[in-house]
Amino acid sequence: MKKFWAIVLGLGLALAQGVLGGGQGHSAFVGQGVLWLWGWNYDGQLGDGTFRNALRPIRLLEGVLGVAVGNLHTLVLLPEGRLWAFGANEKGQLGDGSLATKAKPVEVFTRAKGAAAGYWHSLLLSQEGQVYATGSNEEGQLGDGTRQGRNRFGRVEGLERIRGIAAGYFHSLAWTETGELFAWGANFSGQLGTGTVESLLRPVKVLEGVVTAAAGGSFSAAFLRDGRVVVAGLDSASFRPVEGIPRAKALAAGRAHLLILGEDGRVYALGENEAGQLGDGTQEGRLEARPVPGLEGAVAVGAGDAHSLVLLADGSLWAFGANQMGQLGDGTREGRLRPVRVRFP
Repeated sequence: MKKFWAIVLGLGLALAQGVLGGGQGHSAFVGQGVLWLWGWNYDGQLGDGTFRNALRPIRLLEGVLGVAVGNLHTLVLLPEGRLWAFGANEKGQLGDGSLATKAKPVEVFTRAKGAAAGYWHSLLLSQEGQVYATGSNEEGQLGDGTRQGRNRFGRVEGLERIRGIAAGYFHSLAWTETGELFAWGANFSGQLGTGTVESLLRPVKVLEGVVTAAAGGSFSAAFLRDGRVVVAGLDSASFRPVEGIPRAKALAAGRAHLLILGEDGRVYALGENEAGQLGDGTQEGRLEARPVPGLEGAVAVGAGDAHSLVLLADGSLWAFGANQMGQLGDGTREGRLRPVRVRFP
């Protein structure tokens, strides 16, 4: 996002929302409880009440616990389980009972402890460990056994004691406290990891021993208890290990690229690279993971459609990849093949 779109931070964010997130053309960062957003805003996804793009971060809210960034919408977790949403809503992805775009935050749930945002759908994790879904359902991504969308959050049956959630373009993931990974929705690239390309309208268990997972546009990745990272959908309909990396701490998935934060503080990247989202100075994609040059001491990673975000231990935030809408936050619309620093006010 993850989250594509959902970012996964070490997973102290075993929840799917995190401190970094990217959408098709906008980005979000939570630092010391302050939510910053920048980039594309034609659908109000920056939540500032306008529809003007922002080439540099704008300060939106305080007291924020986490953020999940979808294609053109944003979900924000606040204390006491409050979940706020804003941005595009033509499929009901905000879950507020309407189909109207919201340029300012609206409260949509009051018992949340996690959230994930996909292309046109959203997931939340309740304080009771249950999963709820809203929005588009053409590929079964709401997990209710139908292809009927809805504009309010409804419970995904059969999932209990859930620890984390993630949303891809049109598929969804949830993992339990005991490490069982469930997947449902679109599977045209094998992203559910079932060994087939058949979509699923209800959750099915696909892995065990999972610590955390991430959902890309059309792939899935998981960090296992034995230290391995496995992926499905990039080149295989079954989960395969990512070789040549240290033990992972966090994952972030874009449309077709994956970032892995290693215990050595380096960021490893693989997948498509047409916009420079792998940060290696080229536009050549690859299926093997390699470190992003010049980034050491990383503590969090985030990924959007074709851009990447990395937070370092010194507090600096770096971005690379596509930048047509200012999603890199450096004050320009110039795409970057190597990391550039995000410029805060």
